[in-house]
Amino acid sequence: MDNILSIVNPIFSTGKGTASMLAARGDKDAVELMKQINLGENRQGQESNAPKMPEALANSFCIGQQARYEIYNALAARFGKTNIVDLPCGYTPRGMSVTSRGKRYFGLDLPIVINEMAGAAAKVMTPEQAGLAVYQGVDATNYESLRNALSSVDGEICIITEGLIPYFNDPELISMCSAVHRLLSEFGGCWITADHSVVGIYNETYRALYGENENLMLALTKQSASNMADVKLCQNSMCANGHAAAEVFLNGQGFAVERHSISDYLPDLNGVDTDKLRDAYRSMEAWIMTVNSVDHNRSDSTGNKPFSVRIEIENEKMTVILIGRLDTITAPELLEKFESLKEGITTCTVNAKELEYISSAGLRVMLMMYKALNGKLKMEQVNSVVREILEVTGFEQFLL
Repeated sequence: MDNILSIVNPIFSTGKGTASMLAARGDKDAVELMKQINLGENRQGQESNAPKMPEALANSFCIGQQARYEIYNALAARFGKTNIVDLPCGYTPRGMSVTSRGKRYFGLDLPIVINEMAGAAAKVMTPEQAGLAVYQGVDATNYESLRNALSSVDGEICIITEGLIPYFNDPELISMCSAVHRLLSEFGGCWITADHSVVGIYNETYRALYGENENLMLALTKQSASNMADVKLCQNSMCANGHAAAEVFLNGQGFAVERHSISDYLPDLNGVDTDKLRDAYRSMEAWIMTVNSVDHNRSDSTGNKPFSVRIEIENEKMTVILIGRLDTITAPELLEKFESLKEGITTCTVNAKELEYISSAGLRVMLMMYKALNGKLKMEQVNSVVREILEVTGFEQFLL
């Protein structure tokens, strides 16, 4: 099943690189955690054949990653209350850092990440730390999924989003904003992110330390992340059009935005001229967001029907009936069933009458099915919500 999960959600592979870079920079918790993590998985072997990165670039990536991680830790320490919600938690040692300060930690991520990370963290945490930590597989765009993971929360929450938003398309981003708004309306607290600055952090790190060819770092950062996750990076309303436009978007989603220079939260880093980095990061921002109206009229039409997939086969024709949300959590079930039944199938019709939402993971599975049948797949009875997602992502050109 993990193989199916990795195919549907290839973005998970970026997280292991993140943790490895922290370990390379000497983070003691990361070093211990990496001893428990299988680092041999690369998506379909792609990275193993990649040319060796020049030392200056590799060093910049590691320092930039450490800077990101420490900035988020400092922001959470200042603005977070007793419950830190790490979305996504990846394979980082933030759970150890948070629980060592006596705060509760909720590490939320794709199921394939949690399947490995929960056990690995338990092996390196003290019993006291483990008692404060919860690791749970979720879909970040689904309120019910997130709410279930936070069922034991008592008090306000601080949601930190590091390295997730650049991978979203706009429908996914809007769904996540709606879910986060509902959670903050219920629990109180804030949402922290600097994801709109993520590429700039690496770019400015390289420029500050080496003083030239920063555009090379920018291109490599985007290309590397895009290749590993199999999506285009930074194409949504929080990342593509500048800070002012992003703030307008967030206001429209019901959030008040407090803007902070990330340079103010960067601690001294070993072996680095940190003052140079602070100067380089001065124009980049982290945003502390709170709800500006609990009853804000957000568009939230993703539905709440339990997911189900039924497959009927007659005369080499497959009919797939989908109900509910086809997302990170449910898309692997569709792919697994299709793979087990596709032999001899020549055409497929996907009945989407009761399909309420489709995420990038769901679209990736639909594309795999489409290719497996040489284009002989069509969706029918598609509602307006799903149709809009297909149109925004360009999938309507061949699925409708």
